[in-house]
Amino acid sequence: MSEEIKKIGHNIDLKNLVIHQVIKEQGSRPAIIKKAKHLITIEEKEKLFIGRINKVYRQKSNPIYGIFGNEDNTFKDLLNGYLRTHNFYTFSIDALKHYKKILEAQAASTGGFVIFAHFINTDYKDEYLLVLTINNKNGYVVNDTDLTINDSKSLELNKIDVACMINISKWRAIEKGLDKESKTYLSFVKGNKDVSHYFMSFIDCNNKQTGSEATQKLVEAMDAYCEEYKYDRETKISKRNDVYKYCNDCVTNKKEIQLAVVSALLNPEKPNHFQEFASDEKYGVSAVISGDKTKIKPIKYVIYKGKKMSVEFDCDLLNKDVVYDSVKKSLTLKNLPQELISQIPK
Repeated sequence: MSEEIKKIGHNIDLKNLVIHQVIKEQGSRPAIIKKAKHLITIEEKEKLFIGRINKVYRQKSNPIYGIFGNEDNTFKDLLNGYLRTHNFYTFSIDALKHYKKILEAQAASTGGFVIFAHFINTDYKDEYLLVLTINNKNGYVVNDTDLTINDSKSLELNKIDVACMINISKWRAIEKGLDKESKTYLSFVKGNKDVSHYFMSFIDCNNKQTGSEATQKLVEAMDAYCEEYKYDRETKISKRNDVYKYCNDCVTNKKEIQLAVVSALLNPEKPNHFQEFASDEKYGVSAVISGDKTKIKPIKYVIYKGKKMSVEFDCDLLNKDVVYDSVKKSLTLKNLPQELISQIPK
């Protein structure tokens, strides 16, 4: 196995893959379905293809996290049916027919190849369904005749703008009440407004990640990033305070927090680096966040240095080990470490 496949497809256990085609010209209503005759035989090329999509989808496409909506349960019901019967081909055909109806209701929509893939990410042991549409004008990526993959290297994956990834494992756990911390289980890429609208209608995606959950994920990703890339104490404090000021301003002015801006503040030399890090499935930080002021506070680090007193503390300690009384203008410290206690004269 080549080094490239080890690097990109090593964590993909691809269960099922099929490609269909919807033929439709922009401005016209009718759409024609071209069905694949069978599922694609899974070999290293197919594994690499899904591995590349999964990698770039997370790191370059800035997915938005959400849940199924309540507008049209057709796709969700079809997916539930597949998980009961395990008939992936039938599921894909029925979903394709549903997609055709959505397209025909939008004169501005265009056709393309519709890819359905069911895989397990072995890094996280999570099960996923990927639904992706691509144009294939030159016929390099998909074989127009038998709807199989020609050469995944020719697909400009960094331009993905119509796709959805459903974490089946998390969806099941949330629905059964086994995961009480998470609220979102699917992600989607919002590209061209018209395109994303009819694709999101097809899946019935809804951006329902709460401000509290989204902000908490951002904070966790920031802490992990600073730890992994070994920011020294002064740099970490400075960067966190810069991010806090930006996020707090956004919340105060009722604006969404942009992950791209936070990324540039954390690492100006590589402005996209943190964005790629935080967008990974491990952290699942959305490209845009409705900030929660209470969750933003822990980002800030308070520093005061006077002639006779210096105070430093992480705002994560507020109302825990550090209590501030705004009326009395007093600061109370609790649960002092023994090392500090030993230095206080008795």
